[in-house]
Amino acid sequence: MPTESLISIIDDDEDFRDAMARLLISAEFMVEAFPSAPAFLSSPNVRNTSCLIVDLHYPRMTGIELHRRLVESGYAIPTILISAHLDDSVRARALADGIICCLTKPCDEDALFGWVSSALERGQAR
Repeated sequence: MPTESLISIIDDDEDFRDAMARLLISAEFMVEAFPSAPAFLSSPNVRNTSCLIVDLHYPRMTGIELHRRLVESGYAIPTILISAHLDDSVRARALADGIICCLTKPCDEDALFGWVSSALERGQAR
């Protein structure tokens, strides 16, 4: 499953963000982690990101809003939405907007790796 593709993680919970990064790095993925959507958007590697793992809840921009903004800018990054609290209406809205999956924290490792692989395949097809 190792890849040269860059996976970006956005989560305001430093412990979760670091644990997710370590997990993906242990599987030989290249990873960058950010504490917020604005920090990610100001990164020079936005356009190099092949898969985005983003938390749903932020004060100024939700994970869904970030995904929409990227799509509107012409760069749709395959996105995995994560949250400790995902109800059916949020999940349906996210999937309708083109987010590839919604995972509940803590994430099952096999499910996460499966969806990351799917995201990378979608990104290569672009």
